[in-house]
Amino acid sequence: MNSVDNLKILVAGIGNVLMSDDGFGPRVIELLQGKEISKDVELRDMGTAGLTIATELEGFDIVVFVDSMETNSVPGVIKQVEIDLNTIDASEATELSKLTVHEVGLEGLLKFSKAIGTLPRRVFLFGCKPEKIEFGYGLSPQVEKTALVAAEKILSFLDILENSKAF
Repeated sequence: MNSVDNLKILVAGIGNVLMSDDGFGPRVIELLQGKEISKDVELRDMGTAGLTIATELEGFDIVVFVDSMETNSVPGVIKQVEIDLNTIDASEATELSKLTVHEVGLEGLLKFSKAIGTLPRRVFLFGCKPEKIEFGYGLSPQVEKTALVAAEKILSFLDILENSKAF
């Protein structure tokens, strides 16, 4: 296990900025750029790159995905979860290789990542329920407010990760 000082962390924004609130992940990455962040943390707007994202996870100990996600709450609510990687079964990964991240979902991406040996030790998700997903640039007002809050929550979360001895 790496020491905390050597943890490599990726914060990956997922989504399509041309589909309104689906651009939540890239918007949060945009907000985080220019903030004071450790040299061991990399910020990336992954857009809708599909399963090719799996190859970009190699070498990271922790990945934090930021994306719009359906929940049973009202639009604009942030949900933070850690993905249980023990439940990821890579045996179905080969049939997923023709789809995008949004077609297979995060689970499909993680299955593929596990199958090719790039799955990080820990994976977290900061998700926001969209108000609308339709053609158009920019987030709805509520989801834009949530993006600002999510950026601050992620900064605090990164600070906890970097100062924790639990990893």
